[in-house]
Amino acid sequence: MLTLAIFLTDWLSSLDVAIAVLYVTVILMSEDLLSKRGLVIATVGCGALTLLAYLLTHGLEWSRGTVWLIPAFGRCLVSLCAIAITGFLALKNKASKEALQTQVRLLHRSEVLLAGAQRLSLTGSIGLKMPSAEMCWSDGARRIFQVDEALNPSLEYVFSRVHPEDIHGFKRLIHEAYVQHAPVDTEFRLIMPDGSSKFLRMLAQQIHDASGDCEYVGALMDVTATKLAEEALHRSQAQLAHVTRVTMLGEMAASIAHEVNQPLSAMTTNAEAGLRWLDREVPDVAEVRSAIERIKGEAHRASEVIRRIRVLSRKTDPRHVSTNLQDVLVESIALVRRELMRHRVILDLKPVQGSVEVKGDRVQLQQVIINLLMNAMQAMAGMHGKNRTLAVHLTAAPQGDVLLSIQDNGPGISAANLSSLFIPFFTTKPEGMGMGLSICRSIIEAHGGRIWVESELGHGATLSFSLPASERIRS
Repeated sequence: MLTLAIFLTDWLSSLDVAIAVLYVTVILMSEDLLSKRGLVIATVGCGALTLLAYLLTHGLEWSRGTVWLIPAFGRCLVSLCAIAITGFLALKNKASKEALQTQVRLLHRSEVLLAGAQRLSLTGSIGLKMPSAEMCWSDGARRIFQVDEALNPSLEYVFSRVHPEDIHGFKRLIHEAYVQHAPVDTEFRLIMPDGSSKFLRMLAQQIHDASGDCEYVGALMDVTATKLAEEALHRSQAQLAHVTRVTMLGEMAASIAHEVNQPLSAMTTNAEAGLRWLDREVPDVAEVRSAIERIKGEAHRASEVIRRIRVLSRKTDPRHVSTNLQDVLVESIALVRRELMRHRVILDLKPVQGSVEVKGDRVQLQQVIINLLMNAMQAMAGMHGKNRTLAVHLTAAPQGDVLLSIQDNGPGISAANLSSLFIPFFTTKPEGMGMGLSICRSIIEAHGGRIWVESELGHGATLSFSLPASERIRS
């Protein structure tokens, strides 16, 4: 209707003005109503109507060459130029708007995807400005803290929710981040409204805006499920380690019984001898005293064997304390001494040089050593024609580790089995469970060390593990 009104006015009016310039309004209105193609058609149509109105009004006089028509033609050219320029600018503006709308849609989609990903992954985004301590949270962070949108996030509120056992370390970390401008990577616990605890991990990196203000931007991750799974895994590993210890003691039952029977038999012999010295007409008190002393020594020997067995069979939580690995090794060898004799194995124990203090659980380390010793003895069980030798080396490595190597001169391990030796349930023994060396690896790795095997067929095998020395851990 506006286009028609402009056309009729331009055609029928006798005003000496460029009425067709008003088509610019039509083009500007069409920008938001039509597509790019429609806008081009509208622009061309307005130009065509301008020419049509001019020809209808001045066509006959123009053909006669009337001079006074030159101003009317100039007004027509001005109108056409205005229409063309407006159409061109409208097309550019429309293209810019569409590109901006596309970016907005993509940004909105990214926000939706990010929000969905944070909801699924239990993560959230945070921002912390320094030194004002002004904070901003994403919806994911609010879900982690279980707060509604009405709450204005603040660092004081975060401090109030951190677990009392973690609050001092968390505050110190925030202070160090502000002073040293260092990245933040920490784990802490939250106290939830229902009194339960939640484990969080926070990662943040410092950035600076155009005005030079400092802000930490990062992510919060709810790692409660991971922590609970790790604790359950540790409990399962501890239970499995206990089962393997009891199984190992069962394999050593005959040797243990002999170790206990020997001092008991000696005690019986000494007691009978003491009674005979007392039954004499003139009792020999010195001999009786000597017999009682021997009984006391044998009783202590038997109690030590039983104590070591009880320690190994007891089910307790691991306690990592400073431990002398040489003492653990000596106790372990004492427990398998009878097995060494039964398998006719010659033990070559090298002297220790340097400190061999490690931080670990004594019972678990003893379990590892006994398991390695038993494996080495069993590997040499089928040997005939040469001495069975077991070399045990305990040294302090130059890099600050304590190294224990157990080397046998048995048949060795094939290359095909070498890489699978520490895999759970892998075994070369018909009656084996395949869990011994796997548990050993779990124990050593839990102590911050590593365990490995070296072997050459026909020349025996060497099982070794290394642990960080206590001095290195403290430093």
